[in-house]
Amino acid sequence: MTSTLAERYNREATRLMPHMGSDLQVDPAINTASEVDEIVFRRSEYLGGLAAVLLALIARDD
Repeated sequence: MTSTLAERYNREATRLMPHMGSDLQVDPAINTASEVDEIVFRRSEYLGGLAAVLLALIARDD
């Protein structure tokens, strides 16, 4: 069973930044980087920047 992008993103966010709690979490059904980025960026620019880094790390590992 393959994971959605959001599931992998949520795991990385929890692993690397457990202190950020639910601030970085997104709906696990999402499967596009742009949607993850848009959702988190709407919360704050700072969180959006963190999300972009997490998404880049995931893309590098793929």
